[in-house]
Amino acid sequence: MFCLTRNAVRTITSSFRITSHFLASSLSTVAAATTRTTPSHSPPEGDNDLGHLPKFNLSNGLIDLTTSPDPSWKYGEGVRDDRAEMRHAHTEIDPYASTRSKADNYSLIISGVVPRPISLISMISADGKQNLAPSSYFQVVDHDPPIFIIGIGPRASPGKDTLCNLKEPGKCVVNTVSENMIQAVNATSINIPFDVSEWDLSGFREAPSKTVQPVRVQESGFSVEGKVVDIKEFSEFAKP
Repeated sequence: MFCLTRNAVRTITSSFRITSHFLASSLSTVAAATTRTTPSHSPPEGDNDLGHLPKFNLSNGLIDLTTSPDPSWKYGEGVRDDRAEMRHAHTEIDPYASTRSKADNYSLIISGVVPRPISLISMISADGKQNLAPSSYFQVVDHDPPIFIIGIGPRASPGKDTLCNLKEPGKCVVNTVSENMIQAVNATSINIPFDVSEWDLSGFREAPSKTVQPVRVQESGFSVEGKVVDIKEFSEFAKP
């Protein structure tokens, strides 16, 4: 399943199929992807001004095994770490206070809940057009049945492609994101006309799905096919 929000929550369930480069072969990873020609777009301005920085090193992603933070900890001892943040005074924030903006709350939430997983949602429109959109408000809700939630923020227009396509036809693939995908993922977040393809803009390769029409992202290490089962609307910031 899935759930989403547009100051909303929408839910998506199986028809559920998982494909992963890293899981056992019994999950039957989908076969090779179809390829698309990558458009010749220049990277965002500023990328070329970072030559003084060291190159990104994918080999640093290895996991180091260490002891626990407090190896001698015993039941009932709580947290014995006396770091500075443990001595800070408690601060209360009213997200609906007249002095707070949406930007204030956005900065607070994304800084307070970390790390947050990022996903790429691949969809197909009612007229058969493949779409792709990133989601930074994405999480697993349960494993039995498998349920995921996707948050979609409010917007002045009738809705993002994501919301429109999840309402109708209501099928999608949730693709997880790795570090080497960051720039292409960011390209899918650009505000482009409804009829422009994020696949072409990003250069991601399409791979066939098994149970739904939307294709999956071949570069993703873990993809989930699903359908929307519920959409829950919440009131906007100014109308709690």
